[in-house]
Amino acid sequence: MFRGGRTIFGIGLIWLTVGGCTGKPDSASGKLSFQEQIARAQGETDPAYRARRLIVIGYRQGKAADRAGAVETLKSAWKDCGVISDAAARSNAWALMAEVHAGLRNRSEARWAVAEALTAAEKIESAEGKVVALARAAEVQYLAVDRATAESTLRSAEKLAEKIDDPQGKTLSWCAIAEAYWNIDQKDQAERVLGVALNFADSLADLKKRCSALAEIAAEEAGLGRREAATRTFELSLESARGIEDLYARAYAMGELAKKLSAAGFHAMAHEVLDQAESEAAKIPQPDLQRQALEKIRVLMGKLPKG
Repeated sequence: MFRGGRTIFGIGLIWLTVGGCTGKPDSASGKLSFQEQIARAQGETDPAYRARRLIVIGYRQGKAADRAGAVETLKSAWKDCGVISDAAARSNAWALMAEVHAGLRNRSEARWAVAEALTAAEKIESAEGKVVALARAAEVQYLAVDRATAESTLRSAEKLAEKIDDPQGKTLSWCAIAEAYWNIDQKDQAERVLGVALNFADSLADLKKRCSALAEIAAEEAGLGRREAATRTFELSLESARGIEDLYARAYAMGELAKKLSAAGFHAMAHEVLDQAESEAAKIPQPDLQRQALEKIRVLMGKLPKG
């Protein structure tokens, strides 16, 4: 899953990200040679985006037996990683660098990149952002160092998540940690953390926040292939939405829940929720609010896939 745009254990996907797997132009498909790809990447002004593109190209060069080319490309990307100003983006770039070096069996470089990812993560001001970065770093520690070190990082992330006050940030943090445990083949720990997240979400007195938190956890469960658990959690989220007193807020929450359901592949359930949301929206006594709510719901009805 990729929550929040994070690439997790994406080496297999990286292979498909940039065209040209032999370094030679493919006129039939319009693919570019490695040198053409590198030239385009180096023309990017954003160092974070430039680094990411170069890392991907370097990985593909290594897998295409262009070892010398891979070394040079990854050296260029390494320099770009170091000048990324945003700590979260820098940590993510270093984590991808570590993942790629691990995939190319460059263990020393992978370890150095992991260390840089952790250093950058510690400089992230947002507690939620720091937890997400630590979770990502733990995943590549599993590849580049060992499982015990990765688990230690995740335990630190858990302690940080416990201190987050914002319900949404706390929930997203627990989900990131659970996903990381799952990806380092610690499924029991992942399920434990999801259980902690569920208990927290269920304890929220504010039904709007409870509905949102439960939907986020359900989406995570679905992304990890736990479809039955996700169904139960989505149902809890819907139950919370139904309890929201304000009709406009209730219809809005149901619409947001339907989007989560659809993104998780629960298309039929998403449209069932939209039908209920439409009925609730029709009861709103204020004409302007009723019109806004109905418009939102009906747009979603036409937009979200039905099967």
